[in-house]
Amino acid sequence: MESQQGQASPSTWKDPRRKILAAILAAAIVCAALFGYGLYSYLSGSDAGDSSAIAAGDLVTMNYIGRTPEGRVFDTSIYSVASNDAMYPKSLTFSLRENTTYVPFNMTAGNYGSGGTIKGFALGVIGLHTGDHVTIEIAQGEGYEIVPQLTLWQNLEEDVPLVEIMTTEDFTDNFLTTPVPMAILPHYFWGWDVQVVEILAGVVTVKNLPTVGGTVYPFGNPDDPLDPSGWPVEVLSCDLVNQKITVKHHLSASDVYSIKGTDIDGKTLIVTGFNGDNGTFQVGKSDPSSGYNAEIAGRTLFFEITIIKVTPAEGE
Repeated sequence: MESQQGQASPSTWKDPRRKILAAILAAAIVCAALFGYGLYSYLSGSDAGDSSAIAAGDLVTMNYIGRTPEGRVFDTSIYSVASNDAMYPKSLTFSLRENTTYVPFNMTAGNYGSGGTIKGFALGVIGLHTGDHVTIEIAQGEGYEIVPQLTLWQNLEEDVPLVEIMTTEDFTDNFLTTPVPMAILPHYFWGWDVQVVEILAGVVTVKNLPTVGGTVYPFGNPDDPLDPSGWPVEVLSCDLVNQKITVKHHLSASDVYSIKGTDIDGKTLIVTGFNGDNGTFQVGKSDPSSGYNAEIAGRTLFFEITIIKVTPAEGE
């Protein structure tokens, strides 16, 4: 419809309400800018260190989840992670602790070695900020070192003496009973039968009686539904002339870091290597007294961390 002569069209009306709305909008923009500036000034001036990058010497409080290259959790500071195996599969050596022991971890950035953390972790937090949630990759040379004395390569085929000689004290410690002549009882490690052949002047002679072709499980029960461990060992032969038994460990490359066992001294073994060409495999032994864990020693590790708080080093 055309406009009547002498009147402005709707598109050119000067509606006073538009002026009022424009003024309100301009005022809102100014207030928002002032509020934002004030908020920025408050945060940047706070003593929490939120806007400053972590530097060497700063005290850092965080939560973490440590994982192996297979993605299995070997340690965490979070109980809900530690107690949930469905969402967070665990490593072979993981052990659930009391709920109250799962608390945020405190560390000094850049401090590694004696009195500090592993190098890759200590240096990996530098440059992060409060609130950051990141995953740090720890290279092999900057993680937990391998202890050579607790690492062993051995043959898949192994010879065991047919006859063993020990003191009566050692016999009692090993077999948890006193020796009786001609008694037959299970071997304290291999599990096959042994016979007490002779007891003379405090020395006991026992003869191993394995079943050729049979299978023993000296390192644990792989069919244990609660804590599977160990691997099958087959008795290949029993050589009466050379007085030896030959056994074979049934392991493969796929068992590396997938199988644990218990050694004769009660400490945990981890299958850490396999060489089919040489017919050998490697085991690492964990040592609880020193905190050494063969499952994570010498490996690339991943730590998912959340920085909770940063306290700047004194003098900053």
